[in-house]
Amino acid sequence: MSAFTEANRKAFDDLSSTYNSQPWQKAISSQIGNALLAQKEWMGVPWILPTDQPGRRDVRLLDYACGTGSITQALGPHVSTIRGIDISENMVTKYNEAASSSGLTHEQAHAVVGDLFTQTVAPELCTSEWYNFDIAVIGLGFHHFEHPDLAIKRLAERLKPETGVLVIVDFLPFEASGHHHHHHHGHKHESQAESSSNSESVQTTAPSTSDTADEPASSSTEPSQPAKDVQHTAKTHGFTPSQIRDFYTAAGFTPESFDITALREPATLHLSSGPSERKIFIAKATRSPTAWQKLTNWLAGGQDTVREQFRTDRVDAQAWRPWAETGPDREVWGVGKNKEEPWGGFEQRAEKKSWNGF
Repeated sequence: MSAFTEANRKAFDDLSSTYNSQPWQKAISSQIGNALLAQKEWMGVPWILPTDQPGRRDVRLLDYACGTGSITQALGPHVSTIRGIDISENMVTKYNEAASSSGLTHEQAHAVVGDLFTQTVAPELCTSEWYNFDIAVIGLGFHHFEHPDLAIKRLAERLKPETGVLVIVDFLPFEASGHHHHHHHGHKHESQAESSSNSESVQTTAPSTSDTADEPASSSTEPSQPAKDVQHTAKTHGFTPSQIRDFYTAAGFTPESFDITALREPATLHLSSGPSERKIFIAKATRSPTAWQKLTNWLAGGQDTVREQFRTDRVDAQAWRPWAETGPDREVWGVGKNKEEPWGGFEQRAEKKSWNGF
């Protein structure tokens, strides 16, 4: 674990006992949860439906940098299996306590301490349990990653090829000067974010419960609390849409599947330096198919083309249906079809036969 990652781990371990305790923190988590639910269909995940029979389908969510579980809380009802990963042991404990108190079994949802971005990933995170997710979500933790480009590549490996979706929730660029910062796994930040002109707006309502953090600070209506300066745990002060797009593309996601949207209402953080507003974005893209899947898809496409050429029920520009008007006293070519006219791109032989001219 690098010194930077260790600083993040310690900061969030220390914060775990009071994490997400302030109304503004709960509000941001709820705001994000509402936005994710509003954009559920946009994400393109085969969610569990209320009409599905229990156990009929397994839809798997990876909540990375899970914190105490705000992403899981929002999307949990729409998946069947949830796994969380966080570098903070104390945050993982809080997550598992929350999952258990919600009535979820260990098999349905649990988190572990881990880091997928190290040079050598722990063996326990390399078993089949930690691969082939339908969706992975990073909730306000991306700006805490030391190497965001590597992070996306490693998370891509954990998704189902061709269909798995990676969702990133984070801040658009914001001013960090004069602000303390604190946030990571499914957590929140501080300072003002600029709205991007090429991001799409999403209407969301303001909130009320979840997991968030920025240095605890006092709001104008609450008693002052000592602020913990964890600005050093933020690697980046927000991202532009083009930066996020480039990260996805470099990691092998399907370029045409990339999309990004911004919440209409900024998040308000109450920091030791005072209230601060930031714009939040949600980005998504689908993992590209493997080389074998690409070959298989190509071969399947070729077979479809061949089958189309040899279809006997094919309808041409003259709406010719070879068998539609057959009968004892009718020719199989149907009314208005000239037997001498070639069909299907093949030359007719000299001898005229009763059907299709081959």
